[in-house]
Amino acid sequence: MTREASVAPSEMHVMKHSLGWPKRYRNHFCASEGHDDWATVQGLVERGLMRVGRKPGPLSGGDTVFIVTEEGIAALEAYERA
Repeated sequence: MTREASVAPSEMHVMKHSLGWPKRYRNHFCASEGHDDWATVQGLVERGLMRVGRKPGPLSGGDTVFIVTEEGIAALEAYERA
């Protein structure tokens, strides 16, 4: 099974939201522990599809800022082609 095939729809939703898909006009997702998508984002980070872009701070309202990696973008593109 390819990594792309193992990405759940909820994970695709988070990555698409992060990027402003399909226009790709941004690349960030803000979340903290307790956020509804926290576990989803952590799973994406563990698999290298997203990474921490910025630690919690005032600019993000105290949230961690995550960004989609090139591997994550490739997974989204493959998912869209399938």
